[in-house]
Amino acid sequence: MNHCWRLLSKGCLVILMGISLISCQQITPSKIHYSYDNGPEIDTSYIAIFPFEKKSAFRKPAQLTRTDLIEIDKILLKFAEDYNKHMLSFISPKDDKSNYLIDLKDYKRQYTPTTNSKGEKEVLIYCICNNSNANWKKERIVVRDGGKCYFMVKVNLVTKGFESAVNGNA
Repeated sequence: MNHCWRLLSKGCLVILMGISLISCQQITPSKIHYSYDNGPEIDTSYIAIFPFEKKSAFRKPAQLTRTDLIEIDKILLKFAEDYNKHMLSFISPKDDKSNYLIDLKDYKRQYTPTTNSKGEKEVLIYCICNNSNANWKKERIVVRDGGKCYFMVKVNLVTKGFESAVNGNA
């Protein structure tokens, strides 16, 4: 009987040690992703994809690849860098720079990928401040003012160029 008790207690000890090791593992919540038309995973916490729906002889809908998303980020960073350098030449050193400069991590984005008449993939990107209450994931952004809180960038993924417009203040 004493021998059985020792085996049972050793078995319980092994089980308890196993449970404690398993429970000590760090569990990190996974980010929610969705796939867009069998394309790359899109981080929906800050990007929404809107398909091109207009009838046009010059533009056609396009899909984005993982490589496209990486290139879009590079081009957007170049846009923000250029914009911020330009703004720094106008503002006073006393001014709060955060009121004038663009930090891309502070924006939600809407992407509309298209192919232009030359067959080049272009993406129209609308950016909106994170603090906006707009239903940005389901409705396209349409604003007339708002300053740096709303801006548009059209990127060409072939030429790596961009065109941009930052809204004025009312």
